[in-house]
Amino acid sequence: MSAHDQADPRVLDADETDRRRVRPGGRDARLLTGLYRLGWASMLANGLLIVTGGLVRLTGSGLGCPTWPRCTDSSWTNTPEMGIHGYIEFGNRTLTFVLTAIAVATFVWGWRLRKQYPRLFALTVALLAGIPLQAVIGGITVRMQLNPWIVGIHFILSAALVALATLLVERNARARAGRALSTVGGPARAGLWGLAAGSALLLYLGTLVTGAGPHSGDSGDVARHEFDIEMLAKAHAWVAIAVTLLVVALLVGVPRLAQRAAQPGEASEAGGVAGLPAVPGPAAMKRLTALLLVLLVQGALGYYQYFAGVPVVPVAIHLFGAAVIAALATSAVERGLRG
Repeated sequence: MSAHDQADPRVLDADETDRRRVRPGGRDARLLTGLYRLGWASMLANGLLIVTGGLVRLTGSGLGCPTWPRCTDSSWTNTPEMGIHGYIEFGNRTLTFVLTAIAVATFVWGWRLRKQYPRLFALTVALLAGIPLQAVIGGITVRMQLNPWIVGIHFILSAALVALATLLVERNARARAGRALSTVGGPARAGLWGLAAGSALLLYLGTLVTGAGPHSGDSGDVARHEFDIEMLAKAHAWVAIAVTLLVVALLVGVPRLAQRAAQPGEASEAGGVAGLPAVPGPAAMKRLTALLLVLLVQGALGYYQYFAGVPVVPVAIHLFGAAVIAALATSAVERGLRG
């Protein structure tokens, strides 16, 4: 690490593999560009799985293929006799092959960069490992007759894969630009970590509300959570409000702290650590703004669902919004904490 880096309190990591200057048009630049595109493909495909999985449940097609890994005891695919539910469930299962192809391509691309960028390669390994794990959990879901606890795990893993793919995209962009790892101090840092935890809790509570609600995934007798759904819905709403207010605080309150930090004698108090910036950079603020808009739309949809009897279309849109929140919250926190 250079003397300049040692003097710069923003630099947190001495690993030059994360900070090397990428030569435009060179081998690393071409490989990083390809990996960047595959990261986006992985993020979108895993987000699509959240939506299609929701459609399986909302159309009552969760047991359209009544067993796993086969669709029936005698067939790997659905048959015409199984009707529309068989087509919907089997179609959702085939998306696994698309996810596998993208994950393998991402891993192979990352393998070629494993020495120069080991952290990026580690993310490709995690994404590849998540696909078979997701398939197995999906199979357990079917074999356990759509147990809501397993269904919830199935969703959370998809959201985690969306988050991992988002990290791959953001850290790839940092590597391509040769940006130094950086952080913020004081309230902004605490707020960003709180946003990460709050977003995760928000998504998890959503799975509990779903598991206690009417959309079980099948028209037959399917187990549901025995919690009070009204209590769960209110808890979910209060966490959503808290996360939304936290984003507002990061967008409005933190810049005011930064103004205080610019005044003599205030920098240490507002920044938390001498020399650290008190406010996330412009890229993080843009992502926080986008996240705020999505949270507001999600909140409106959530209230509409609650008072309208949980109609199918708003629930499907709400699921899509959950995937977007997983990506945007991860992106905002990553850019805010690491630059």
